[in-house]
Amino acid sequence: MVRVAACLSFFLIAVVSGAADLSSRVEAVTVYPAGAIVTRVATADLTAGDNEIRLVGLVSSIDAAYLQAEVADPGVEIGQIRLETEQVREAYDAEVARVTTEIEEMTRRIRAVDDSTAAAQRRLKFLDGLAEGYAKEAWLEGSRGTASLASLQAALELLQSGSEDASEMIRDNEARKAELQKDLSVLQRTLSDLHGGSLQTVAAELALSAERAVSTRIRIRYYQEDAYWTPMYESRLDSDTGALELVQQAEVEQATDENWTDVALTLSTSEPTGELIAPGIESEFLDIVEPVPVQARAQMAMKAPATADSSVLEELVVVSGTRADVGNFAVNYAIPGRTSVLNDSDEAVTLDLARFAFDTDLVTQVVPRESTQAFLAARFVYDSSVPLYGSDMRVFVDGVFAGFSEMPTALPQAEVLLPMGQDRRVEVRAETQGGEGGSGGILNRRKTEVTDYVFEVTNRRGRPSHVEVLDRIPVARNRDIEVEVPRTATPPDETDLDDRPGVVKWRKTLAAGESWRIR
Repeated sequence: MVRVAACLSFFLIAVVSGAADLSSRVEAVTVYPAGAIVTRVATADLTAGDNEIRLVGLVSSIDAAYLQAEVADPGVEIGQIRLETEQVREAYDAEVARVTTEIEEMTRRIRAVDDSTAAAQRRLKFLDGLAEGYAKEAWLEGSRGTASLASLQAALELLQSGSEDASEMIRDNEARKAELQKDLSVLQRTLSDLHGGSLQTVAAELALSAERAVSTRIRIRYYQEDAYWTPMYESRLDSDTGALELVQQAEVEQATDENWTDVALTLSTSEPTGELIAPGIESEFLDIVEPVPVQARAQMAMKAPATADSSVLEELVVVSGTRADVGNFAVNYAIPGRTSVLNDSDEAVTLDLARFAFDTDLVTQVVPRESTQAFLAARFVYDSSVPLYGSDMRVFVDGVFAGFSEMPTALPQAEVLLPMGQDRRVEVRAETQGGEGGSGGILNRRKTEVTDYVFEVTNRRGRPSHVEVLDRIPVARNRDIEVEVPRTATPPDETDLDDRPGVVKWRKTLAAGESWRIR
């Protein structure tokens, strides 16, 4: 956690008589990838000299170590700040009674909808019986030659109209009941939270000294843990022109003990819960150890758990049309206008963010040894001055949803490659041509293995396509192993790709309908 510095003293004592009680409202919130700083504001009418005020109704989770206060008027000085915990049983009981009443009313409304549905079902059953009776009567009259087509038609229309009305009522009731049950679920969850919630609030008492009588604003800031925001990206590619629109959104969610209603919201890339001190390092000593027998090494390898690399990326959101405060270590972005975020962990607020337009080079990537699917990607240079950090991304190609991918971290002036999903207009075949192998030698045994592949890529688009094919050539880690590439093999355009030994790449622009064979 980050500690908000304040040169103040904090005590938990009884309330001093004569202090004026003031209510406050949440004015601004800065949300981090984990946690938030909440700013509350109140207006106090002060007399010249010493004053005492109490900001009441604050959340019980306020920690004195993370609280800071300031007064707008420079002629007012802050002395001690004292915190008091207050019981709110009466307010709690009133809130429980209100929610319970709403639950009872919602339950009654659901029962009324069920009764209406049951009546419509009985009506349908009655109409079915009536229709059966009409059918028998029509058959008898037809057999006697006394049937009236006009009366039969009128009866059928009446039955059809009544049946449609009853069926429509049942459908409407089902939709209405679903909405009522959703509202009931919210109320029941609220009641459950109340039963398990805090019965306390905190009052902050401030000692103030004013040079003159004045009405001034007082702000307090405190840290809250149960809040965070995450970025989302949406990419829309026109595969004919290569035009790419990149849309940013942010999801803000909080489960604190207060609602943030009509606040100035800022999203920050700073991570106050991260480490602030560089890790230490100790000496390393080497010694000669006895070699482990081969059989024991094999047993140890079988018992060793599998490991995977992991990384943590800082997340960032850029707000369209906002003022960006760029520092050396973090960037803050202010959301335009006012925003409300309720303290419901199931209700995240989604904010519309910046839109970027790029002209991209489309490339189809193929890894035939691993998959015969081709994958489309959009390559461009990110020319903005503010970094974009990796997160989830929804992908649309030519207006069609292609699926979910990941937005990689994009630093200023860096080349970015966005995955766009499968490219079904490029065919890929991988065929093994067999190979020769053998062993020989009298004094020294020698074993030879030959691998022979042919990759074929065909462009089925009506225009040229840039294609990149990736593969690998074995790399020897032992000097007794020799790896040779025959002259008949297709030379790669790049070797040891991205500092990965043995990984190779071929590049070629294929005309419409052209096939390319790589040996």
